[in-house]
Amino acid sequence: MGYSRMPIRAGMVPPMCFCGDPCKMEASDEEETYRRRYWMYGNWAFDPPEKAVLRGVLEPPPLCDFEEWIDTEVKEFDRQHLQGCKEFDAEIKRSIALRKKEEAAREKLAEERCRAAATRKAKREVKLARATRAKAAQEEDLDALRKGKWPRCTQ
Repeated sequence: MGYSRMPIRAGMVPPMCFCGDPCKMEASDEEETYRRRYWMYGNWAFDPPEKAVLRGVLEPPPLCDFEEWIDTEVKEFDRQHLQGCKEFDAEIKRSIALRKKEEAAREKLAEERCRAAATRKAKREVKLARATRAKAAQEEDLDALRKGKWPRCTQ
């Protein structure tokens, strides 16, 4: 269960857990019980000592799994906040999907332009080769042009 640590208000007496230690108050982060307060065992495994976290050594979970709800239902404000968070996440996902779609369209357009440029270049090379052959044929027979005979490669 996800939680965020909450201070105990003045006048609230924490109950004792099954092993005799005082409990701590937490607020749930789960969707069904969002921000509902509850009492839980004070030395729970999800709240290890800072030195253990720094060393990378976590203690095994305790035998006591005491848990008692303080709030019986999710407050309307918290329900609206959670709904707003869901809508925000959905909007982010939509914008990411739209951005990916636009990027794919840009890549496709760039690829098509590249193919078109390659096709134009190939046609230009064919025409250049044809013009080069025609010039070479004309230089071989200078009187052909005067007589109205075009080089065979241009026909």
